[in-house]
Amino acid sequence: MTTTAWDEIAALIDAREADAVAGAVLALDAAGRREVAEALPGHVREVRSRRETWEGIDDFAPAFRAAGAGTLGGASAVASWLGRRELNSRWMRDHHDTALLMRLWQGRDDAWLADLARRLALRLRSPRHIGLDLVLTLLRTTGTEPPEHDPLVVGWVASAPPRAGDPLLPVLLPRIFEAEGVGRELREGDRWIVALTALAARGQVDRGMLLDGCVRRFLRGGTALDLRFFVRLQDALAPSEAEAGARARDYARLLPAAPGPVAESALELLKDRDDLPPDLVVEALEGLLFRAESGLVRTGLSWLERTVRRHPDVVDGCASALARAFEHESYALQQRAVRVALKLPAAADGAALRDAVPLLPPALAAQVVARYGGEVREADPVDDDPAPPALAVLGRDPDPAPDPLPPPITTAVELAEALQGRIGWAMSEQLLAAYVRLAWQDRGALRAVLTPVLHKDFYPYLEHLDCWFGPEEWLVGIGRLLIGSPVRHDGRRIAARVQGPPLDRLFLMRFAEVYRALEDGTPPPVLLATPTRPTGHVDPLALAERLEECEAAGVEPGPADLQQALLRLPPGPDAEAVRRAARLASRAGRTAARRLAEGGAPRGEVAAGPVADGRPEVVIGAEPTGLPLVDAVFTAPPKYVDTGRDWHWTYWPWLLPSHPDVVAAHLVPGLRRRHEWSGVGMPVSVLIDRTSGTGSLAEAVAFLLACRLALPDDEQPGEALLALAARGDLPAAALGRHIGRLALAGEIKLVRVVEALERAAEAGAYAQVWETIAAVLPLLHPEPGQRPPFAHDRLIALGARTARWAKASGPIPEIEDLAARKGTSNVLRAARSLATQLR
Repeated sequence: MTTTAWDEIAALIDAREADAVAGAVLALDAAGRREVAEALPGHVREVRSRRETWEGIDDFAPAFRAAGAGTLGGASAVASWLGRRELNSRWMRDHHDTALLMRLWQGRDDAWLADLARRLALRLRSPRHIGLDLVLTLLRTTGTEPPEHDPLVVGWVASAPPRAGDPLLPVLLPRIFEAEGVGRELREGDRWIVALTALAARGQVDRGMLLDGCVRRFLRGGTALDLRFFVRLQDALAPSEAEAGARARDYARLLPAAPGPVAESALELLKDRDDLPPDLVVEALEGLLFRAESGLVRTGLSWLERTVRRHPDVVDGCASALARAFEHESYALQQRAVRVALKLPAAADGAALRDAVPLLPPALAAQVVARYGGEVREADPVDDDPAPPALAVLGRDPDPAPDPLPPPITTAVELAEALQGRIGWAMSEQLLAAYVRLAWQDRGALRAVLTPVLHKDFYPYLEHLDCWFGPEEWLVGIGRLLIGSPVRHDGRRIAARVQGPPLDRLFLMRFAEVYRALEDGTPPPVLLATPTRPTGHVDPLALAERLEECEAAGVEPGPADLQQALLRLPPGPDAEAVRRAARLASRAGRTAARRLAEGGAPRGEVAAGPVADGRPEVVIGAEPTGLPLVDAVFTAPPKYVDTGRDWHWTYWPWLLPSHPDVVAAHLVPGLRRRHEWSGVGMPVSVLIDRTSGTGSLAEAVAFLLACRLALPDDEQPGEALLALAARGDLPAAALGRHIGRLALAGEIKLVRVVEALERAAEAGAYAQVWETIAAVLPLLHPEPGQRPPFAHDRLIALGARTARWAKASGPIPEIEDLAARKGTSNVLRAARSLATQLR
């Protein structure tokens, strides 16, 4: 029986042999190609009919694509075939057949390939970008100008960070500021930020184009999420004075209505300049002081004060802008706006301020009327300054529900796909475990799948590092080692060493250990410490089974892997796990059996000692185990930690799931007193999320919160204070003592702390704020003839308001002493008001 060209191709399609289909197609003559092209659509229907209605034909798709790409004549027909719905189901990711298809088209002319590139580019759809690699390859190979198509731009930015040698860079880079979806694609991670700033620094990308693009994107509008990447890019580029000056009017246009992060970035580039035209300054202030965000308005008021001092000729315009702040919902900001208004030069035109007087509470309005005139609105007959709704105390949830673990990675294809996605702590654990398991099973098959993915343009910056600090770097480095193309630095192989504080070393040591084992050809068949629970715990029985598997293979587990597994055990003994571990003869098995019998990791006792040398001392008491990584974790953390690196403190809770207090203790050295020391800027909320504010680390929490409340333009510590208050475990008295001591020593500015406490009181935490102030006031008590600290009067006045709202009573001797002194200063008047309130 004679076999036709179609019979041969159909058999190969049914066998799902895409490479064989391509080879057979290339051998066909023109008549054979026509025969196959005509038969293909019917065969798609036939294959589809063999399946259930809910099944697709994804496994046949590569072979069908190769057959159509090699036999159809026109670029339009090929594009339509490759875009068929049956060959691009919703479950399918990229086809990874670019090299095969390009081989089929070797004989096509450039015009045909360019036409195909444009047609395929216009078929791209977000967010999956099926066919993206093929489109980018065609565009780069042919030099065709990419069509105007937003999904193409989004796909390009999702494919890899920009590089100087990419022929698409000059065309597509300017479009990232116009295409919808780019901001959301790049909202996480720093790879594009780092790459673009490096290219700009080397002159390979025009800085002006990047800065202009950011401004255009801001002016088009969008949500904070859409614009986050562009804000970060502009901040990373750090526009010079000349660059910011050239775009000053655009920045001013952003202040009234742009999302908060955009407005903050624009404000930073404007507020300290002396060369702005007066009309521009007034325009900027009018837009800024009308906003609802307290932080922006506070900064705007400071800018207005500086502007009036430097340029008295613009005082009338500034007065008009200042009037906008009178209607802010925050009493503290209204109060500050009034103080600024009263300090304006005598020649200031007060018409706008006079017209805005009715927007103020009566007590503040009276101060403005005394200078500028106007009418005070009638006071509320019930209460001129009613208490805000009290903050609901909900209690602390010590065990919030964790996110589920991602499923184990069981195939090389799954591993390759996961490497190209987002890698958090749980995924990094699954990837590391998959490397070990799959390399043990079939290292050659793993290499074949990873080789097309782990090219040198995938995480290209690894070549410039002599040490790896993150799990992503280690995972890509391990993959490069497996495919026979290890990362080199200055021509040398990377040394698998680990740096950082104890918990970071614990986390990353396992990656280095796997790297060395694969490099030496001695990997274990399985890792011991891969979590089995979303909390990060390892089930004791699972640990015993993994130890049995290693012993059966004649391989000793890595010491870091064993120690991390022991630290992840849940508290309490497990009889079956102890029994099975006791039968093991390996050194790791004996160690695990002993620790399992003793109930897992040591029971560390955590305490915060007195603040010494300007920082809290943390103590962890535990019996030594002889296991170096375990003992390092249960030893007092180092007093000084280099916060110049972004250590993986967000992962630490899953390294010690049974010891949140120990995790909290290791966080303390990373929290610095002063803004300029903060390094990566670890927020104080990271600490309070993991420990009770009234527990063993109460002194550390109070001290660090006191320091952070005094930082300028930082609302996060105030949010942390409210969170503690809502949980009912704010160490208010300790916080007050530290505020008083630090203010007396001149180490913090009391006025900033008072502003933060005002905001907390207005948010409903007035009872806790009063308790804090009651602890501060005795420490700040000035002796007769001694000058009180700046803002002491505001602190006492806030004490009077919060004491009244909280219905507090009981005299404070130091306040009684102040109230009895003769004089009319603000401090004495405030003290008399508070003393009266407490009697």
